[in-house]
Amino acid sequence: MNQHTRKTLASIKGHPAPTDIEWKQFITMWEDIADEVEQEHGDRLAVKMNGHREVFHRQHDGRVSIGDIEHARQLLKDTPELKGSGDMFVVAMDSEKARVLHFDLATPTVADTEHDVTNHDKVAHHIRTVEHHTGHDDPQVFIKYFDDLAVALIEEIGTENFVLLGHGRGNSDVADDFVKRLKEINPPLAQRITGVGVIDLSAANDAAIESAAQQIAANAK
Repeated sequence: MNQHTRKTLASIKGHPAPTDIEWKQFITMWEDIADEVEQEHGDRLAVKMNGHREVFHRQHDGRVSIGDIEHARQLLKDTPELKGSGDMFVVAMDSEKARVLHFDLATPTVADTEHDVTNHDKVAHHIRTVEHHTGHDDPQVFIKYFDDLAVALIEEIGTENFVLLGHGRGNSDVADDFVKRLKEINPPLAQRITGVGVIDLSAANDAAIESAAQQIAANAK
């Protein structure tokens, strides 16, 4: 769930009912959280969520009507809680870039914060390309990148635990080498890894990253 969806959801659930939600903003929200979204003939929007279906109608002024806000509230009320509660820190990394994300799972009005760490070593990029087919990276190439990421983690998450997501579809990933390096330079920080997994970062949005991290954290319990 991205920042814009969180804000739209908070506005719809808030009081009094909002009168300034743009239709495009409304569509984007449903596309982010609903099971099925279809724009039908006559400026109608059909939304299916957890077995419930609602059809919304676009007004001439391009804003969502109070009636549709109430219908949206009912549809959201009929749907189990979208996310969990509390905070969750996630590191999503590939061989070139790592994102340190902070998700507030309880409050949709709080945006994700992120800290980017980039691997500037051109050799690392070359090694990744050359050795990609072997499923193995030379960890020595990534040492500075890993160390910079460790520093960023300490700054961002303090004493909190975090989930680590690497890029790929298999088990071998640069994230595995980061864990090994972390155990060498900062064992206490390595012990705060809740779980490690892989995801196709080239296709995953923040909502997918959050969902995958929650599943990994749940499985680790």
